[in-house]
Amino acid sequence: MTNLLDPDASGKALSFDHAVIIVSDLEEAIANFNSLGFDVQRGGTTGPVHNALIYFRDGTYIELTTPVSRWFRALFRLLYSVGALGLAAKYRPTVMARFLLWFGGPSGLRDWCVRCVNMDKTIELLRAQGIETCDAEYFSRKRPDGEVAEWRLAGPTDRRLPFMIEDISPTEVRVPFQDASEHPNGVIGISAVVLQRDSGLKVLETLKRCVAVETTGNEACTLGSVTIRLADNQSAPRLALELRSSGEVKGPLPAGKTSGSLIVLV
Repeated sequence: MTNLLDPDASGKALSFDHAVIIVSDLEEAIANFNSLGFDVQRGGTTGPVHNALIYFRDGTYIELTTPVSRWFRALFRLLYSVGALGLAAKYRPTVMARFLLWFGGPSGLRDWCVRCVNMDKTIELLRAQGIETCDAEYFSRKRPDGEVAEWRLAGPTDRRLPFMIEDISPTEVRVPFQDASEHPNGVIGISAVVLQRDSGLKVLETLKRCVAVETTGNEACTLGSVTIRLADNQSAPRLALELRSSGEVKGPLPAGKTSGSLIVLV
């Protein structure tokens, strides 16, 4: 079996990169996460969308994102509600179609991303394992300081699986976490991505089959410092996050401040 973490097999590695939270209003989301004790950095614009980023010491981060124009957000929601975005993703499964479904659907934690060094090799290995994967696409983002980050994105057409990112510019341009990863609430990193049991089971099986992850029983594996595991109960949301914290506050953050995302400090 070839895998994506064995340097002898692919020459490159996969690691957890970031989680994506769709918000209705970026300024409101920044204020909300600031009030929860996070140091939120403005990321910049990518085409019609803009974002803000919460960096952690280990190089992972949370992305808060939404269209710059509320009219675009309303249009995407309309197209989503009538099934047009779903049809587009089905018959033309590009990574961009995946992202349009983000912006048309409800706010909250919607996706997660793994970082690779050789995107073409990663796609080749996934397809060799029978996982339908869209071609890579180029993206860029102009930071508030004027510097431009460049990268490529791709992903399996099964949206339960994470999408993938390969940096073109140095990773530190896109993720300048060294100077922005100290948070008043004591959060130091993403501890776990928690998956809903039914849909998450296939994700874990795929990771274990295609990637040389470190397994911890039948219901969990790790990508670098981040554990990917199944939720304890059947009614859990499709995605949730556990954040590792050295602070005194523990437990779930108020959903009204996290755009409806389930985020737990541990």
